[in-house]
Amino acid sequence: MQQRKYKLLVADDHRLFIEGIRHILQDEVYLDVSGTALNGKEAIEKCRHGEYDIVLMDINMPLIDGIEATKEIKMVCKDVKIIIVSMLDNPSMVGKALKAGADAYVLKNSGPEDLINAFKAVMKNNTYITPSLSHLFGDSVNSDKSKTAYIRFSESIITERERQILKLISEGLTDGQIAETLFLSDRTVNTHRKNMLAKLKVPNTAALVKFAFDNKLI
Repeated sequence: MQQRKYKLLVADDHRLFIEGIRHILQDEVYLDVSGTALNGKEAIEKCRHGEYDIVLMDINMPLIDGIEATKEIKMVCKDVKIIIVSMLDNPSMVGKALKAGADAYVLKNSGPEDLINAFKAVMKNNTYITPSLSHLFGDSVNSDKSKTAYIRFSESIITERERQILKLISEGLTDGQIAETLFLSDRTVNTHRKNMLAKLKVPNTAALVKFAFDNKLI
């Protein structure tokens, strides 16, 4: 019996990455790179008019980013499996991608085996997260391995108190002013700030605020 071939669309704005994917998958007889797209808008159009089984989707693309493109594709082609590939290695972004409809999330600096495992997982209707990221979600989520569990965890990674502090940071308040507003000590505010930097894996306060706005945390 002949093995089914899954038609794959690779969406990334770097041609070298697309060619690299072709090379990685050349020995995977069940996968056929049937189309490519250089931006999110093109990916949506190709899915709307083509018959693809899987989309390998970058997040940072021109015209329409990978998250929005994923939402659009899932609305018109709900059975298409979408694997997000990204350099963004934080649980919040994973949750955002899965909530948009993605079925897997793989880091771009992962090895080929990781990507192959993602393909095999989504073909079995399973959710897949890069192992180097999955440990951040905790044992209970990883034992569940459902998309809902990953999303719930990612949305709760910022506590309500941290969200309040983050909003005030974004408004330009100092730790002292935030402490006075929320009836906390300066040390407590500073601890919350450090915890958020560590959890979201961003280098400084400016990056923290940008991340918060980009991901609609505040």
